[in-house]
Amino acid sequence: MAARLIRTVGTGTANTAKTVTSPSEGPLRLLFTTVKYSASPTQAGVTVTLNSGAGAAYDTVLSTGTENAQANVYAPTGEIIISPDDVVDVLAPAGGADITAAIAIYTRPA
Repeated sequence: MAARLIRTVGTGTANTAKTVTSPSEGPLRLLFTTVKYSASPTQAGVTVTLNSGAGAAYDTVLSTGTENAQANVYAPTGEIIISPDDVVDVLAPAGGADITAAIAIYTRPA
C-alpha cells in the first residue's frame, strides 16, 4: 500500500505576498511544491525555505525561483526529510495588481 499523499494549499489575495507552511506532523518527505500566479506577475521569485525547529541559525533556503515566472515548481533532487519540529515554507511574493498566487506543498510520511 502506498503512503498517503498530503497536499497543503493556500491562495493569496490580489497583490499580496502569501506563505504556505507544510504540516508539522513529521517526519515527512518533501515531494515538491508548486506556485501558480493568476496572470503574468512582476515579482522577485518564489522562495522555498526549510525552517528548522533547532533555531533560525539552521534555517535553509532550498530554492529561489525565477523572477516574474507565472508558474514555479520545486522538486528536490535529493531526499528531504522534514523532522516533526521543522516545517517548509513557500513564499509567493506579491505579483501585481489583481494577481493572486495559488501555492501547494506535497509531502508524504517518511
